[in-house]
Amino acid sequence: MSGSIDRQRTALQRRELSSPMQHLLALGFLDGTRSVFDYGCGQGDDVRLLAAMGIDATGWDPAFRPDNPRVPADIVNIGFVINVIEDADERRQALKNAFALARQVLIVSVMLGYQSKRTRFTEYRDGVVTQRNTFQKYYAQEELRAYVEATLDANAIPMAPGICLVFRQPADEQLFLLARQQVRREWRLLRREPTNQAVAHLIEDNRTQIEAYWLRALELGRPPATDECPAAQALAATLGSRRRIHDWVSRLYEPEQLEAAAIGRQEDLLVYFALGHFARRKPYRELPGRLQRDVAHFFGSITNARAAGKRALFAAGDSTRLEEAAVFCHDELGIGQLTGTHHLTLHQSVLGECLPLVRIYVGCALQLFGDAVSVDLVKVHLESRKVTFLVYDDLKSTTPVLMERIKVDLAKLRVDYFDYWTTGEQQPLEGCARDYQQRP
Repeated sequence: MSGSIDRQRTALQRRELSSPMQHLLALGFLDGTRSVFDYGCGQGDDVRLLAAMGIDATGWDPAFRPDNPRVPADIVNIGFVINVIEDADERRQALKNAFALARQVLIVSVMLGYQSKRTRFTEYRDGVVTQRNTFQKYYAQEELRAYVEATLDANAIPMAPGICLVFRQPADEQLFLLARQQVRREWRLLRREPTNQAVAHLIEDNRTQIEAYWLRALELGRPPATDECPAAQALAATLGSRRRIHDWVSRLYEPEQLEAAAIGRQEDLLVYFALGHFARRKPYRELPGRLQRDVAHFFGSITNARAAGKRALFAAGDSTRLEEAAVFCHDELGIGQLTGTHHLTLHQSVLGECLPLVRIYVGCALQLFGDAVSVDLVKVHLESRKVTFLVYDDLKSTTPVLMERIKVDLAKLRVDYFDYWTTGEQQPLEGCARDYQQRP
C-alpha cells in the first residue's frame, strides 16, 4: 500500500445496501440460497445489512478488516475497489484474486467519470488525486468492460453504469443472458371442462400438478422435459410417458394459448441469439440443457439458431425496417410515443412487448450500457443509430424531472452521460408517464 495515498478514506458509511448489492437484490441473486463475500468491504456495512437479511455474508478489507480470512463464496463483490488502487499491477491482481474466490459470479463496480470530472483533480499515474488525498481511476463504461475482460479472460456483462457481472461457468452466464431476454407473460388458464366423468375425477385428483404443468409449458412455449417440471414427474405415475402427459394435458386447455406462447418464446430466443453475436461464442456443448432443448424445438439446430439471430441483427440495423417495426409497435400495439420518423420513446417496462427488431436494436445499446430496468424511458432514434436512456426523479409525480440522460452511439460504440441532478437544470417530462407505456 502506498504511503502517500490515503485509500482508507474512500470507505463510506452506508445505511442501505450499496448500488451493486441493490442490483443483485433486484436480479434475485440475494434470495438467501447463495453466500456472499465482499472483497474490499470497507467498514462492512454491506456485510452487516446482508447478514440482517439472513444471507451468509462475510468480508475482508486491508484497512478495516485485515485479519478476516478471504474465503470462496457463491457471489463475490469487489465494489469500488479497483478504482481506488493507484498501482496498476496491484489493481489487476486484486481483480484476479476476487474472481478466484467466486464460485458462481463476480460483481465489479467502479466510479465512472469522463474528462470533465477528471480535470477537476490533480493527475497522478493513470488517474487523479482528490482533495482528500485519495486516488481515483475514473472509468468510462466501455473502458471498464474491456479492462475486466482483458484481465480475467472472461465475458463482462454490463448491468448498470459502472457495474458488470462475470460468471464462472459458461452455462450460468448463458442462462442469465437468456433470462434477460425472456418476457414475463401472464397467462389466464382457459380450461375446457371434460364431459367424461372418469376424466373429471382424474383432473380433480391431479388439478395442482396439471395446472403447474400447463403453466410451465406456456412459460417455455414447448412441452417441458421431466427435469424442467416437477409436476411432470408427479403426473408420470398416472399418465405414463412425457409425450402422453403433454397430449393429455393439452386437450384440457385452449391450444391457441400454447401457440401464442411458442411465438413469444421464439421471439425471445431470436433476440438472445441476435445479441449473442456481440459476445464470445460458446460451444454448443457448453450451453445449458434447457437452451439446447429450445434450440432443437424452435430452430432444429444451433447453426440455424445462430443464422436466424444474425439475420435479425442485420435487419435491426436497416433504418427502413427499424422504422416500420417502430410504427407497428406504436400504431398496432399502442406502445410509446412516436415522433415522426425520428424516434420512438417508450417506458422500459414495455420494451419486451415490442417487435424483435426494436428489442434487438435497444439490446445492442444495452450491451454497452447495462440493464433497462435501471432507467425509466427508452428513446429509440430511428435514423441516427443511437439509443437514449432517461432517468427521472419520480414518474408517479405530476411533474417528473429528468435526472440523468445516457446516450449510446451504436456507430461509434460510445456511451455519454449527462447529469441534470447536480447541475440543477430542470427538464420536466413531456406529457404524462402513461403516454409512454402500452395503452389498453
